[in-house]
Amino acid sequence: MHNLIQFVKKYYFILLFLLIEGFSIFLLVNNNQFQGNKISGFSQHYVGSFHAGVANISEWLKLKKSNDLLAQENAKLLSLLKKQNNYSNDSASYNNLLFKYQSAVVINNAVHRSNNYLTLNRGSKHGIKEGMGVITNNGVVGIIHSVSDRFSLVISVLHQKSSISVRLKNEMFLGRMLWDGFDYRASVVEDIPNHADISIGDTIISSGNSAIFPEGIGIGQVKSFQEIPGDNFYKIKIHFFEDMNRLHYVYIAESLIKQEKELLELNVEDD
Repeated sequence: MHNLIQFVKKYYFILLFLLIEGFSIFLLVNNNQFQGNKISGFSQHYVGSFHAGVANISEWLKLKKSNDLLAQENAKLLSLLKKQNNYSNDSASYNNLLFKYQSAVVINNAVHRSNNYLTLNRGSKHGIKEGMGVITNNGVVGIIHSVSDRFSLVISVLHQKSSISVRLKNEMFLGRMLWDGFDYRASVVEDIPNHADISIGDTIISSGNSAIFPEGIGIGQVKSFQEIPGDNFYKIKIHFFEDMNRLHYVYIAESLIKQEKELLELNVEDD
């Protein structure tokens, strides 16, 4: 303890400088979007490398279990694709065939912040681009925010700026899934009209309208709903099928028609 006090007395100018400098960088990143994105992109490679190292050690310690899980996930995906091929006349199945997938490992994940991100071990050298969707067999995980050569940063559905197009499984009414920043196991769906036939236990699925996620992915189950006074829409509380705190293997979904769709829609907006 005596040595520690002597060290602080000797170097307190340097320690104070580093503290003020760190606080200044924190304020710059959080209050200036441009600088924040630049610093985020610059540091992502190094932070990603650190998380990858930690993940590799963890992966080695539980290698057999991880390999078994990966084999099971790949088998499920193959089964899903075969099912889609067998029923390609169905609109959801046809929509899913317009995507291609690749697996990735989550090497860092946050669920307890107001705005959460994930880091994946796939980047631009693997063909990953900003705006791609990230899913599991049990739901929607998020959207690729930025990429480096070997890593990608994902805006989680547990982010207050996340807005995912969804609908009721048995109805065609569209809504938006938003996170209220509290429970990582649940989310809120808005904009579904109050004349929709809805019940506790109904399933919420991805709509496929954005061309980011395939249509028909089961996201969660309705736990409660209420009419908003003076409004014509429900506020729906759902419970995720996927445990966002236990993510390990995910799939990155690349739409084969997104660019064509957005270009066509952009031409309409220009008119």
